[in-house]
Amino acid sequence: MVPRTYVGASRIGRAIQGPSRGRGRTTTYLALLALAITLLGAGSGLGAALIWPKTYGARAEILYSPSQDQQGGDPLAQDPQLSTQLVIFKSPAVLGPIAQKEGRKFEDLDKDISAQVLDNSDVIEVEAHGFTTAAAMQTLQAVMGGYLALAAQPTGAARDLDTQLTNAHTNTVELQTRVQQLTTAVIARTATQASLNDARAALTASQNQEKAIQASIDELDLTGQTGVNAQPLTQPYPLPDPVFPQPLIAAGIGALVGTIPAGAVVIALTALRRTKP
Repeated sequence: MVPRTYVGASRIGRAIQGPSRGRGRTTTYLALLALAITLLGAGSGLGAALIWPKTYGARAEILYSPSQDQQGGDPLAQDPQLSTQLVIFKSPAVLGPIAQKEGRKFEDLDKDISAQVLDNSDVIEVEAHGFTTAAAMQTLQAVMGGYLALAAQPTGAARDLDTQLTNAHTNTVELQTRVQQLTTAVIARTATQASLNDARAALTASQNQEKAIQASIDELDLTGQTGVNAQPLTQPYPLPDPVFPQPLIAAGIGALVGTIPAGAVVIALTALRRTKP
C-alpha cells in the first residue's frame, strides 16, 4: 500500500505542473503568433518593393579647388565657397532651364537632384534620379553642364577689371598712333616738341595703367576670385542597383511595422487569458 503522504505529494505536484505547462504552451503560442505577424509584415514590405516602380540613379564627382587664403587655414574646415556650390547645384539658375527643357516642375526636378561634399575633401558628389537609367544619366549630364557653364563665368570684380583693361588698352593704342603722328609732324616742323613730349608721357601713363590692371587680374586668378575653380573628377556614371525601393530595407521596415500589431495582439490575448476564470 502507498503511503498517504506520498499520494498527497503526487497530487500537489501534478496540480503545480498543470498550470505551469499551460502557461508554457501559451507563451510559445503567443511568440509564434508575434513571429508570424512580423514575418507577414516583412513579406509585405518585400513584395511591395518588388512590384513598386523602380527609381534609378546616376552619379558624378567634381573637384573644387579652394582659394589660396582658405588653403592656409584649418584643413578640416570646409571652404564657405564650397558650401555655396551645393546651393548653386540646386538653384533655379542651374535647374530652371533643365526643368523647362524636360517639361517638368522645378520642385519635382529639385527632389531628384542631390549634392554633398565628401568627408574631409574638396570633392562634391552629385546624384540624379530617374525612372530609367538613361533618364537619370541625361538629367545628371544636363546638371553638370549647367553648373560648369555657370561656374566658368567670371565674378563681378573680374568683369570690371576686364572692362578697365580693354579701355586702357584702347587708349594705349590711340596714344601710340598719336605719338607716331607727332613724331612725323615734329620732323616736318608742323608740330612742337612739347606736344610730342606730352603725348609720350600720356602713353607711358596708359601703359603703366594697363600693367596695374593686369596685375590685379593676376591676383584674382591666384586667389581663385575670377570664377569657381571646379572641374569634373569623374564623368557621370550609372549606379548598378535601383536607389528606390531597396528590397532589404523595405523588408526591414515591413518587419518593424509588423511588430506593432504583433505586440498589440500579444498584449490583448494575454490580458484576455488573464480575465478568464
